[in-house]
Amino acid sequence: MDRDIRFTYRTKSTGAVLLVSMIFLLLLALVAGTVMQTSILEFRMAGNDQFREEAFQQAQATVASVVEDLDNFPVTGDVGYKICLAGSSGCDSTVLTYDTSVVTDSSLLTVEVTREGPLIMETFPVRLSESQTSSSVNYDAAIFEVHAEYSGSNQGLGNAEVVEGVAVRIASSSQ
Repeated sequence: MDRDIRFTYRTKSTGAVLLVSMIFLLLLALVAGTVMQTSILEFRMAGNDQFREEAFQQAQATVASVVEDLDNFPVTGDVGYKICLAGSSGCDSTVLTYDTSVVTDSSLLTVEVTREGPLIMETFPVRLSESQTSSSVNYDAAIFEVHAEYSGSNQGLGNAEVVEGVAVRIASSSQ
């Protein structure tokens, strides 16, 4: 008396679960795509910021190196006298020197030192130590502008420009 009893359940499937799951999957894909685009944009912005900071440090280090050498500031030239790096054009002299180890790629660098003008001062605006003082009351100062530009945009790097003013104290009779 073994009887095989089979129960069959038949329900009418309309595919509603499949449709809801496909819509949910589409929404998740849109959210994932938006998050991915945002993170890629933030990554590029961080890289650009890093390149800009590196370029600024290159230009600043070059200016500091140029300022250390007093031979880069000749007081014999007239106002507008310009000294540049070797190979530059439009300069009165190309004998500008700096520590080349501070720059990773010197082909991206332009440096100019321009004499801005003489300035006659009643008193020099810095306090000197006793060993540096002079009996003279008047000092002359030659004013220079050091301009360094690091331009790496052609290589996908950053750009930076640093300008620094320098006053060189000279004896009144030597100008």
